[in-house]
Amino acid sequence: MGKIHKPEQIEAMQPNKQEGDILNDLIRQANKLLQNHGFEYAFCGGWAIDLFIGTETRKHGDIDILAYWQERDTLIEYMQSLGFSVYEMLGGGKAHHITDINYQIKSKRNIFCCTPDCELVCLSKTDETDIYFIDFKHIGQTKLNFIEFLFNTGDDTSLFYARNHDIKLALSDAILYNNGLPYLAPEMCLLYKSTDTEREGYQSDYDNACLKMDQRQKRWLDEALAVMYPEGHRWRT
Repeated sequence: MGKIHKPEQIEAMQPNKQEGDILNDLIRQANKLLQNHGFEYAFCGGWAIDLFIGTETRKHGDIDILAYWQERDTLIEYMQSLGFSVYEMLGGGKAHHITDINYQIKSKRNIFCCTPDCELVCLSKTDETDIYFIDFKHIGQTKLNFIEFLFNTGDDTSLFYARNHDIKLALSDAILYNNGLPYLAPEMCLLYKSTDTEREGYQSDYDNACLKMDQRQKRWLDEALAVMYPEGHRWRT
């Protein structure tokens, strides 16, 4: 296992470039933070699309990371050791602050980790112990003080789509690399994005990815969309 970075080391790892380069630096710094610590991961969301394309096509609000359910505790304890607070999403605008690794609700597949200086999320207490109302600020991320993890399952050969485990993608096709940065394949990313095509940036992610995806990738996405949306979908070819 690699060296664990303490909170004061996180600050030293922050990027120091012009604004246009910040998010690119954040991706590299996040990769450095996560690699070789006992869990597998890959960038997902809009940054995965840009890693596939090979250039930054749009602004991204934060960093999304694919991880695995069986490594959840290891990941949480590692992030806590760095000084991050870890919250699991509950739905209904609420999140549970994980202070005891042995008590987790696990009602949703995503958690987020933030440091005290994070400006991307506003938390306010509820009447329930360790339960908070959450309000995400869509202002763009400029420091490595926030990471969202989305947990997935699979087997020795395939990665499963979280909303339907009958839809799967071979691991060799699901996790790709750009200069050592692991990322989720665009066809799987777009399947997740297909639930909200009106969200800012999602249509452009689809349009840009389709320019580079090969026929196998496009066919897999089309077949998966057909399963998930038998009544039709705007991204079906």
